Amino acid sequence: MICMNIGMYKIKWNKVISSVVSVGTAWMTFQTVFMIMYEVKGYFEWFMPLIGYTEETPLYYLFNEIQKKENGNRYLCVICVVMAILFLFSLVWLIRQNAGKKLLILEHSSLQSMSFSYDSEELEEYVVKKLPINQYKTINNISLPLDAKVSLLITEISNILPKINDYVKKQYQIGYAGIPVGNIPSAFLLGYELDDANKKLYFHKNRSNHMDDNFHILKDDYSSIKMQVTHKENQEDKVGELLVIIQLTQPIKDTDLVGVLNANDYILRYEISGQIDYDIINSVKQINEYAQHIVSDIAELQKKSNISKIKICIAASSDFVFALGTKFSKTQNIDIIVYQFEKGRYSWGINVTKKTAVINNTYC
Repeated sequence: MICMNIGMYKIKWNKVISSVVSVGTAWMTFQTVFMIMYEVKGYFEWFMPLIGYTEETPLYYLFNEIQKKENGNRYLCVICVVMAILFLFSLVWLIRQNAGKKLLILEHSSLQSMSFSYDSEELEEYVVKKLPINQYKTINNISLPLDAKVSLLITEISNILPKINDYVKKQYQIGYAGIPVGNIPSAFLLGYELDDANKKLYFHKNRSNHMDDNFHILKDDYSSIKMQVTHKENQEDKVGELLVIIQLTQPIKDTDLVGVLNANDYILRYEISGQIDYDIINSVKQINEYAQHIVSDIAELQKKSNISKIKICIAASSDFVFALGTKFSKTQNIDIIVYQFEKGRYSWGINVTKKTAVINNTYC
């Protein structure tokens, strides 16, 4: 078993050699400084056997020969200062080699208990903390009425925010990993509450590769896949709402929107022509481009005097949902409701602006 596991890893010899040299230099200079202080001033006699310094060591002979010369102790003091400087340099280098950026990964579970695994090489430059956000018990609690269940989901997100913000104050970067298929509104709400003030990392599990069960950090690569939008305008002399439909991983049909779509809604529908795929999002730049496109369109349309609220029905990967939530403003956007698809329609949602449950009455 050990032999089999070794084959899964590739040794980075440059890092091994660098670490060995750094440790060796630090230890050697550390020893030398204490040896010279003992020879010149008689300090740390008790420490000498611990570092292997006896009359039989070559350095003992060398230091004594130097002391016999005129100004021998001065020469030893100069050597001691040089070695102390080298020790500090090697220590700083060693610390920098082994220091990592602080990263807090939010592990969001909804439909079921999940095991999160990552590519160790991708996380190599980070010191990682993981914060579970387990909402699957609430989602699967059949004894709770729907409105109470949604309210509890909101409370769970609200309760975890102070802990996340404590990590942010300690300069942790936030990463998001999860597959909250049954809980899109909570993923959006979490992003909305954390906003876009600090750069986030987005983790995605590629469903097309059944041999790879890891969540991977989305790279900052360019993507040529363009998102398209179609508009269906409403009557401006009547009160209406803005319905935003985002279909990336699943098609969203009009029948799915019963109870959400009203007669005088202004409709924005976003999609990638000819493609419906869970793994369609493959880069951070793609996320930012799509999200900025959506948010900019909404910001312009919500200025219409007859638009009373924003309703979002979204079929997309959780990393995109979370990221989209971070792009909305708590001060500049009107009421935003994010809906969840369940049992054939968008049956419930969360008003992320007011943090209240929204139930589609046609579902009840």
